[in-house]
Amino acid sequence: MSYLTRLAAALLATLAIGAAGAQAQDKQAAAKQATEQLVTNAHRALTSNNNAALRSAIEGAFDFGVWERFLSEPRADRFSPEQRDRFRQLLPGYLAYLYHEQFDRGLATPPEIGAVKPARKDVLVSAVFKRENGKNLPVDWRLRDGPKGPQIIDVMVGGTSFLLLKRDEFTAMIDKGGVDALLSYMQQHSL
Repeated sequence: MSYLTRLAAALLATLAIGAAGAQAQDKQAAAKQATEQLVTNAHRALTSNNNAALRSAIEGAFDFGVWERFLSEPRADRFSPEQRDRFRQLLPGYLAYLYHEQFDRGLATPPEIGAVKPARKDVLVSAVFKRENGKNLPVDWRLRDGPKGPQIIDVMVGGTSFLLLKRDEFTAMIDKGGVDALLSYMQQHSL
């Protein structure tokens, strides 16, 4: 390979790496913006006790297809088509309820967005919920690019994945009382 050919190849590789880096930065910036929008709207809803606004903030930020598949996956064969439809209907309100229960305690200020970093094909956005009692709550939002832009596919509170935790709970509920028991629970715990 001639010197000019090697130089051209190196230059093209550098440009490709630069372009990939710029795309990754754009992806991270979009994920950060989506998370900021969620926590701002959700904080406003929580401090004004507006459950409809909280649900709307959740509906705009979460990828319910991912949440539905992951939460029901271990027992997906036990859902009738009607139960699957009901599960889909209840999921946004249930996730809004979880958000309310987890993050509506002693919030003096909106959460602070921190580090943004790649996580395989996703982006992790870190935040800190500052509590009035001085005990800060670290939260990581996992976002994945989709047709609607970056959407939340998991929330890790203190290092614990909501998605994994709730999947285990849902599986246990279905095993104990069937899909209707799970749907009843979600209905009772929905905003």
